[in-house]
Amino acid sequence: MVDDETSPNGDTIAPEEAFGLLGNATRVEILRVLGEVDEALSFSDLYDRVDVDDSGQFNYHLDKLVGHFVRKAESGYVLDRPGRRVVEAVLSGAVTGDPEMARTLVDLSCRRCGAPVEIEWRAGSVELYCTECDGAWGQTRGGGPGGGDADSGYLGRLLLPPAGLRDRDPEAVVRTAWTWTMLEVFACVKGVCPRCSATIDRSVSVCAAHKDGDGICSVCEHDYAVTVGFHCTNCIFGTGGSGVLAVLGHPAMLSFLVEQGFDPIQPYDTGVVEAIHQGYEEEILSYEPLSARFTFEADGETLAVRVDEHLDVVETTRGA
Repeated sequence: MVDDETSPNGDTIAPEEAFGLLGNATRVEILRVLGEVDEALSFSDLYDRVDVDDSGQFNYHLDKLVGHFVRKAESGYVLDRPGRRVVEAVLSGAVTGDPEMARTLVDLSCRRCGAPVEIEWRAGSVELYCTECDGAWGQTRGGGPGGGDADSGYLGRLLLPPAGLRDRDPEAVVRTAWTWTMLEVFACVKGVCPRCSATIDRSVSVCAAHKDGDGICSVCEHDYAVTVGFHCTNCIFGTGGSGVLAVLGHPAMLSFLVEQGFDPIQPYDTGVVEAIHQGYEEEILSYEPLSARFTFEADGETLAVRVDEHLDVVETTRGA
């Protein structure tokens, strides 16, 4: 259970008005100060902590926030939930950070050819690149809905806000990005947007021209035929990837990993779990309607997962 402060009146305002209210440095600083304390602050205490000399101006900006981002309680001023979201975004670096992390070699092996892997942080994601082969994707959507041509060797990306780079070496960055991404994927699979909690639409694509063993397909620009996309019905959040993303949170998949001694949420060796997740065998059983089987292998044990046209699991089989 989460015990959180929420707005007592549930009032909403138009997006343009909300952004207008936040378009002032003093107002953002007020939110940051309130976000850094665990108690309500009186007017004088809050004023003393904000870098503004004119109490009249301070009171003007505070009044603009009250009722939408700040709540006035008997003991003083506290953040409402929308105000907390603003502070969280600012401190995560999602709206202000611009860190740099050039291509760096890490202790990972390419799932396709076994060569060393490099990572690079860019636009809120840790991108992975094989140092020798062509990679797994010819396109990247990390830059937005339009996507773009991927650099040679592109293996995919793990989501990570700028704050995730702080005080972490490259190996820790990969593990942190893995955990962050898996939690988002699990939310999407369960139909919950990890940004706004609204419902998620799932889209499934299968490339009929795909041929196994030929590397990146010239038609779908991926090394697997089945892909999945997740799109929020309320906000602009969207993500996607290989079709197996839709089954990673299934109990059979989770127990398969746990029984082999792997933590699917925060593995110390992400490369081993990545090899299980993405080094699977894909078999298209039928195209209309889609029926496919994904087979995973770990330490001589196998898990075969049969899915339908929605990528819902209809059968699982364990073997040796």
